Amino acid sequence: MALKLKTPPPVEPVTLVEVKSLLRIDDNDDDNLISSMITAIRQRAEEWTRRSFLTQTLTLWLDEFPHRSGSTMNKLNERVIHIPRPPMQSVIFIKTYDSDNSTVTFDASDYFVDTASSPGRLALNDNSSWPTSLRKFSAVEVEFIAGYGSNASDVPEGIKQGMLQWIKLLFANKSKLYESDESTLGLLEMNQLPIPPLVRMLWEPYRLVQL
Repeated sequence: MALKLKTPPPVEPVTLVEVKSLLRIDDNDDDNLISSMITAIRQRAEEWTRRSFLTQTLTLWLDEFPHRSGSTMNKLNERVIHIPRPPMQSVIFIKTYDSDNSTVTFDASDYFVDTASSPGRLALNDNSSWPTSLRKFSAVEVEFIAGYGSNASDVPEGIKQGMLQWIKLLFANKSKLYESDESTLGLLEMNQLPIPPLVRMLWEPYRLVQL
């Protein structure tokens, strides 16, 4: 399985203005740096939570469709493709590639798009079957749209607050970020962790544990 980003989100969950207000920065000297940090931390958050925050188009590549198996549960699973990086909004298409690399678009009437589940699912309809005689690798292409919505206001507050807190930690060497009575002990050590504890706590409720 391979997942590729085709169209990135048009905006970020937090704005440059919001971050500069938090950091108490009035000049524009660090604007490019801050904008890059916002994007990098959003990408890290999406990777860690295994979610898509803002509307984006992704392509899922599979070597094959689900296998046939004996048990009742597995017979159901063989009719389902789980779509990563929820919430899924819609499916644009399913395409298949044969041994000659010829492309066929699978008819949308043959499958059901389940956007209510997390992760989203594509379920093969009754009396339909997955295409056969496909090439051995990257034979199935699923293009889909995911994200909570197109606006920053659609993103859960816990995710946004986690992003803001991590950016604040990364700017901890600027004394103007903290009040005189606010402890800054351990900030350097926290910036050496993969994800700072407070940020992790804010993001934990949104983490998709397993597909």
